[in-house]
Amino acid sequence: MPFDLIEERWLPVVYLNGQTDDVGLATLLHEAQQIRRIIGQTPPMTAALHRLVLALAHSVYKPLGSVRWEKFWKDKQLPPQELTKYLVKHPGRFDLFDETRPFFQCPALATVAASSAAKLVPYRSVGNNTTLFDHTTSKDEVTLTPAEAARWLVTLQAYDPGGLKTPYTKEKSSQAAPANSFGLVLLEGNNLLETLLLNLMPYNPDDEQPRSTSLTDRPVWEAEPPDPEPDARRPKGWTDLLTWPSRRVWLGHRQAGDRTVVDRVVITPGDRLDAAREDNEWMAAYRRPEVRKAGQAKGGTSKPTYGPWYPIRLQEHRGVWRHSQELFLAPTGVEERRQQRPATLDHVARMVGREAIPDDAVYTLRVFGQQLDSKSAVVHQALEESVAAPVALLKAEYQVAGPVIGHSIELANLVGGALNQMERDYCAEFRGLPSASLELDYWPRLPQPFDRFLLALALALKADQTPSPAAKVWAKKIRQIAGQVTDRWAEGSPRLGRNVEAVGAYQGRFLGQLDHFVHRYHGHLAGYID
Repeated sequence: MPFDLIEERWLPVVYLNGQTDDVGLATLLHEAQQIRRIIGQTPPMTAALHRLVLALAHSVYKPLGSVRWEKFWKDKQLPPQELTKYLVKHPGRFDLFDETRPFFQCPALATVAASSAAKLVPYRSVGNNTTLFDHTTSKDEVTLTPAEAARWLVTLQAYDPGGLKTPYTKEKSSQAAPANSFGLVLLEGNNLLETLLLNLMPYNPDDEQPRSTSLTDRPVWEAEPPDPEPDARRPKGWTDLLTWPSRRVWLGHRQAGDRTVVDRVVITPGDRLDAAREDNEWMAAYRRPEVRKAGQAKGGTSKPTYGPWYPIRLQEHRGVWRHSQELFLAPTGVEERRQQRPATLDHVARMVGREAIPDDAVYTLRVFGQQLDSKSAVVHQALEESVAAPVALLKAEYQVAGPVIGHSIELANLVGGALNQMERDYCAEFRGLPSASLELDYWPRLPQPFDRFLLALALALKADQTPSPAAKVWAKKIRQIAGQVTDRWAEGSPRLGRNVEAVGAYQGRFLGQLDHFVHRYHGHLAGYID
């Protein structure tokens, strides 16, 4: 029995009125202006489903340039007839159970011994994927609906951990799927149509747009079924990377009464990505650390040099807002490039420059990530964070935004580091073990004040006013939060005798450092904004 992902209901969405539903790809594109967002069962699933929909939109509406993009934005609707034309040109490519071209699968694997369908689902305890709360055993039969199987299949191709897999012939080793290695950045608008358009860069393989996209670029469903043996190759372009087949998969299904269920799966190593990520992956931000040569003093006047590119990733507790420079700001051109924001934000900045998007618009930057263990073989945790995205900050002419944001983040980092040092020094004196209590009390309280700081900074720059008031409010908030954290630390446990004196001494020393950091912060900014 076929399961056509264009018409069948399998994508979980929330409408603007709060109603939740599952929809097919056709409904998703045609009613995108009525849908708030796609929400998967986990952050990686949400991210992977967005990448799939973006690949389809790029393929259906290509070539997509600025003029055509502006028409879609003003019409507040995607033209439905273009999807119909595309499906006529590529018939039968979205059937999950097609015998010759099953969607995102390798039909040759049907001859390999299959495992439980639980292997598709990361939270299921199966094989070496032990979990705390799920106690599925090899004797338990796990069945998935076709909709569930489709969602987990798309997620697996983007986020499957590495390690040993079932071999087709000999090759067992697999590289972690590409999206594990970076924080996936999605600019979210007021509805799904805005979100899709904000993340739909100009796409025209004939003109090699975006960069690294060739004439042969195509999403996975336009390609011939893959060879069952794993491969290492460069991406053909943006839609190829958005639908990267990191695994060879085959879904086994059967009838259970009047229902079709997926009860078996074969997962073998797929394509290894053989390309520099910063030259191909456009939904990520990157940075290059400064490298000091031997004998070069810190803060010296010689021209700085920078190391290799690293993608920005989510970190537990500390918040992605700390990477706002890399996420938001355009290169200034005054020195060697050391940060690279997602290319989708360059596209939005151009649309702001063309006045297609008002420069007082504020969107949300969502960042998705998955952390693996040290061997990249087991999921440690999945994360999703957001930060306010005033589009005024995307414009390159506000060059003061870089130093102001940078020094504001540095202030938070210095205070956070001093809090940790205070805890370590105290515990060392009394032979105790430092805890993460101060870190847990400090960092999670900063994202909302930082969002307000960014909004105030954007308003000031847009109005050609000094951002000094925004900086003062941010410093005051840091001082307030840090003071409350140390007060709770001092009062948090019974302290007697020398212990009481030591707590007071360490707290006093920290408050002195806090005054120094805030004073230095205002001094740094004085050179830019006063």
